[in-house]
Amino acid sequence: MKFARLTPSATLPVRKHATDAGVDIYADEDVRVPAFSYQVVRTGVTAEVPEGTVLQVWPKGRNNHLAGSGIIDAGYQGEIVIKVVNYSWKALKIKRGDAIAQLVHLPVLCEPVEQVLQGEIHTKHSKRGGSGGIHSK
Repeated sequence: MKFARLTPSATLPVRKHATDAGVDIYADEDVRVPAFSYQVVRTGVTAEVPEGTVLQVWPKGRNNHLAGSGIIDAGYQGEIVIKVVNYSWKALKIKRGDAIAQLVHLPVLCEPVEQVLQGEIHTKHSKRGGSGGIHSK
């Protein structure tokens, strides 16, 4: 994966272990996230996402906050920003250089969207029926 700094203070993403699925991405600013709120945190980096792939934004397991999951599509050339969600009763303090999320690079199918008649899809009945496996009381 190719990343570039947009600011001199930015920390480039790092894969902590060779077999990790994601690369850690870091805050490029100090941010205070109030309780039960969110803030968009700048990373100061951009990535080259090849056609036919996507970067997915995921929270880090050890953090006490959530990262608003998102998609960075091929062709996006702007700064990667991460929505950090604080679901606790206390304000969250993020410092420049803190790992705030992870990025997972995956292949993606980009088939054209096509409208068809309902009878052209779901021609084989599932045991799940129309509920998708979700049952209501």
